[in-house]
Amino acid sequence: MAKGKPLVEDLTQLNLEGQFRYYAPLAMVFVALFIVVNIVAQKIVPLGAMVLLTAGDFIYPLLYLVSILLTEVYGYTMSRRVIWSAFGCNLLVAFIVALSIALPSAAFWQDQEAFQSILGRTPRLLVASLGAFLVGEFLGTYVLAKIKVFTQGRYFWFRAASATLLGQLIDSFVFTTVAFYGLFSLHKIFILAVSAYGCKIIYQVFLTPLIYPLANFLKHTEGIDIFDRRTNFNPFNLRLK
Repeated sequence: MAKGKPLVEDLTQLNLEGQFRYYAPLAMVFVALFIVVNIVAQKIVPLGAMVLLTAGDFIYPLLYLVSILLTEVYGYTMSRRVIWSAFGCNLLVAFIVALSIALPSAAFWQDQEAFQSILGRTPRLLVASLGAFLVGEFLGTYVLAKIKVFTQGRYFWFRAASATLLGQLIDSFVFTTVAFYGLFSLHKIFILAVSAYGCKIIYQVFLTPLIYPLANFLKHTEGIDIFDRRTNFNPFNLRLK
C-alpha cells in the first residue's frame, strides 16, 4: 500500500464534510444517472427471443458502481445522504415534467400526445424507484458496509459481489413490477426482471476489476476509509452517525 495521509476510519474524527475532493462530483454523477435511468427506462430493448431489457438497464450498473464506491470509501451514512438527495432531485424532475405536460401547447405544435405519452409515466417510475431503492439499494449498501467491518476491509470482490447479488435481485423485481404492472403481461414483466438482473450481474463481473483501483485511489487521495462500526443503519436517519 502506497504511503499517504493517515486514513480516517470514523466520521467523528472529521470536522468538515466538505473537505473531500471527489465526494461532491461522485454524488452529482449518482444523481444524474439516477434521473436519467428513470426517464429512459420506458424504452424496451429486445436482445434475442427471451431477453428483454429497458434502456435504463444499460446505464443502471454504472449507478451501482458509483454507489459501491461511495459506501466503500465514505461509509454508509454519506452514501445514504446521496441516495436521498437523488430521490429528492427526481421528485423535483417529476414535478417539473408534470407541470410541463399540463401547460397549454401552441396550436401548431403537434407533439403534445407523444410528449405526454412518454414523459407522463415519470411519476410512476419515481414510485417504482423509491420502492426499489428503499429495499434494494439500502440493503446492498448495508451488506457492503457490514461485511467490510466483519472482514476488516479485506475481500472487496466478495463484498461487492454480495451487495450486488442481493440488492440488485430485489431492485430488479420491485422496480420492474411497479413500473410496468398493467402495461405489460406478467410473463413479460418476469422476463424483464430476470433479464435486468442477469444484465447487472454480468456488468458486475466486468466492472469489479475497475472498482478496485478507483476505490484505492479515492481512499488514498481523500485520506479516508470509513468502517461503519457504530453506524445507525436506519435509512431515514440522515445524521452522520
